[in-house]
Amino acid sequence: MVYLLFLFLAIAVSSMVLYLNKIISPKKSVWVEKKVPFECGFNPISKFSLPVSMPFFLVAIIFLIFDIEITLLVPVITYLNYLSSMYTILLVVLFVLVMLVTLVLEWFMGYLNWMY
Repeated sequence: MVYLLFLFLAIAVSSMVLYLNKIISPKKSVWVEKKVPFECGFNPISKFSLPVSMPFFLVAIIFLIFDIEITLLVPVITYLNYLSSMYTILLVVLFVLVMLVTLVLEWFMGYLNWMY
C-alpha cells in the first residue's frame, strides 16, 4: 500500500513540475522554415526532384559497401583467441584480398574518379 501511495505521489509531483514548466516557460514563435526538414541546403517541398551527381552517388555506394565489409571483419578480430590460428589467418587474408581486388577493380573501371 505504501508503494502505491509513493507511486501516485511521484506521478503527481512529476505532472505538476511538467505543467508548471509549460505555464512559466517563454512562448516561442514557430516559423514555417523551422518545421520543414533540412536536406542538403534545398527545400524538399518545392524542389523534390533535383538531379543527383552520379560520381557522388557511386562513391557513396562504394563507401557503404566497404563500411559493411569492415563491420563484418570486426567480430573476427574480437574472436581471434577462440579460433584456430591457421583458420583465422586464412579467413582474414581472404577477406582483405577480396576487399583489395574490389577496390582495384573499381579504380580501373573509373568509379573512383570524380570527373568522367
